[in-house]
Amino acid sequence: MREAEPNPAFPRMISDYVRLRCAELLPPRAVEALRNYLVDLFHRREMPPACGRGIDWPALAAAARIDEEQLEAAKQALRPGLEALRRELRKAPALRHPKRTERTATSPVAGGRHRRSRKRSPKPIAIPSFPEPRELTWLDPPDFAAALDLHIRRHGDTIRGLATVLANQACPIEQSTLRVWRRGLKAPVHRESLRVLQLLEARWRLPAGYFKEKLPHPSRATTGQRVVGIGRAERRRLAWHLPDDFDRRPLVEQEEILDWVRRVVVSGSTDYRRYQATAATQPFGIRFRQLEASLRGRLRTRPGAQLAPAALEAEMHALLAFKTSTLAPYGYRRRGVWGAETAAQKLEQLSLLLGALAAHPTGPVLGFGVAAADLSLGMLVLPRVWDWYVSWREKRRGFFTAWEVDMLSLAVALTSPETGWLTQTPTLADRLVPIPNLVTASEIQTVQQDWSGACAAMHRIALARSKEIARVSRVHRDPFEPILPVLEAESPVREYKKIADEVVRLRPCARRYPKAAAESSRAILMVRLGLHLGFRQKNLRQLMVCLRGERPRTERQLAEARRGELRWNERDSGWEVFVPHVAFKNAGSSFFSGRAFRLVLPDVADLYSEIAAYLDKHRAVLLGPAADPGTFFVKTAKATSDDAAYDQNTFYEAWRWIIQRYGIHNPWTGRGAIKGLLPHGPHNVRDVLATHILKQTGSYEQASYAIQDTPETVAAHYGRFLPQDKAALAAQVLNQAWEIA
Repeated sequence: MREAEPNPAFPRMISDYVRLRCAELLPPRAVEALRNYLVDLFHRREMPPACGRGIDWPALAAAARIDEEQLEAAKQALRPGLEALRRELRKAPALRHPKRTERTATSPVAGGRHRRSRKRSPKPIAIPSFPEPRELTWLDPPDFAAALDLHIRRHGDTIRGLATVLANQACPIEQSTLRVWRRGLKAPVHRESLRVLQLLEARWRLPAGYFKEKLPHPSRATTGQRVVGIGRAERRRLAWHLPDDFDRRPLVEQEEILDWVRRVVVSGSTDYRRYQATAATQPFGIRFRQLEASLRGRLRTRPGAQLAPAALEAEMHALLAFKTSTLAPYGYRRRGVWGAETAAQKLEQLSLLLGALAAHPTGPVLGFGVAAADLSLGMLVLPRVWDWYVSWREKRRGFFTAWEVDMLSLAVALTSPETGWLTQTPTLADRLVPIPNLVTASEIQTVQQDWSGACAAMHRIALARSKEIARVSRVHRDPFEPILPVLEAESPVREYKKIADEVVRLRPCARRYPKAAAESSRAILMVRLGLHLGFRQKNLRQLMVCLRGERPRTERQLAEARRGELRWNERDSGWEVFVPHVAFKNAGSSFFSGRAFRLVLPDVADLYSEIAAYLDKHRAVLLGPAADPGTFFVKTAKATSDDAAYDQNTFYEAWRWIIQRYGIHNPWTGRGAIKGLLPHGPHNVRDVLATHILKQTGSYEQASYAIQDTPETVAAHYGRFLPQDKAALAAQVLNQAWEIA
């Protein structure tokens, strides 16, 4: 009777067994060493070290080069796997018995009789390693299943024969798997399956990556990767950025790849990003719970912040009501009004100031240690409080920045003689209490006796301090740094458009992966509309949509909502973006002159086809059961979220996700459009547009038209127009004098 043959897939099975059962019992390096040792035993057909009928654990630890005490903890978990290895190794190869092969049809047997010869099985047909194609020319199909079927037929292969060839190359695969691939019912996604595709490409002399580019979901992360030593959540974030053969590469190269992905793709390797990552581990601040509800989606969550006492929250509520209400409260005068975004920004700045005062002086934040009950907005009229805070920020960061100047500008506005809120609220002095080394009883008495004089003195000091700090302040966050490769290109817009082209190249099949295809369509339109419009993040994410055939919103309705709308213009036969001027941050700019913004989008590079596909099917897939917020861009509906509208933070993260996946060129996977790019948000598109027009025309005025702003603002904040760019533009004109007529 024939004995069973060893399972060719057993090395993968024992490898997975060791990693799953011993991961929590042994260090990662010991798990890898033990796995490699057992797989090597199988290939060399050697039994594990034995002691009687059991396992010789000390000998096994020495042979695998791991610590014997560490192996002691994993003995019980490892024993079933070793028994299975023993059973596999006892299976002898299926060979014919040598005595039986010597007998012939006429050989004598006992009793002088002749045994009738048995009919031999036909000799198996040899399968060539590199078969010659039957047809030298063929029409290349676009999808994976059709391409696989074509090349199987072209080379005269069969499913059974391919399974045999792959098993001989130490890459076993079930025949049923190849059949469902050929029929298009499934597609390879596991790392071993992708290795099968590489072997088939080599067998049929096809270009490397031929089959992978035809997969119905080419941007899907490879499964089955073994990334040792990191948690499951981080493993999910990193999976898409790792090469298919990551765990087959040397350990040194694996560490190099992980370091690059973490440093460049996940966090971004700028100095500001590193400072921000460190600061995020030391949260501080004061939370105003009632105000967070009214400013939902505009405030960043600070888990380490303290809750504000009721009295302090009431003061902050009064300040925001003063600066955000349509009409100034009775008896008050003011200059300027805060919008929702500005109110959220000022609330965050004051939250950090108060949080620094309340933080423990010996903790990681090194605050001042003021009791939360003693905090009051009345402290903002005391110069010593401001001096401590700006000095604390300078020590924490290492230098002064524009943040301190902006904070002091807030102090100047709040203590203005006629329109400052602090100046007009003398009752704040009643809540001041002495604080050792910060606020004395005599200072409180002086302030209470002459509140207007104290505010006027603070106003003068804040003006002087802001000028002093502005003179020595440094730029910590360079907005151009993440997109320098784009700005340095000859055509920044064409360079940035490569990101949308990369999304198109890796777009999955909408029939098989509707949600992933919908997210790709949204990513394409985010980048495209950002480049065509040059809007700030707020105007882009709040853009409403009016479907073809529906009645568009009136200008008054949009002005009341302070939003724009994408609509179909029958007269111009195109998609039009209409935004009232009051919806823009710089509504009073000379660019608008009190009139609305209107632009008919150009039908270039299939833009209208993308918009039609998104509105007809993809947007509904993203919404799912969630309520429609009416905006053009909507989030992917999830069980944990019932709001499909983007806010400031989620829209930034969505844009950053696009850049991480499709923008940053990954040298290990070959994906990504632009080398040297770093993660960034949608606001950087304005820099791209302004710099592109400056390089082409040299005109700050024309650059300002692209981003709805003034030439002065472009020169100060958006345009990266270096001396060499100016010289090159002038040389184009001067060099014409040397051309031969």
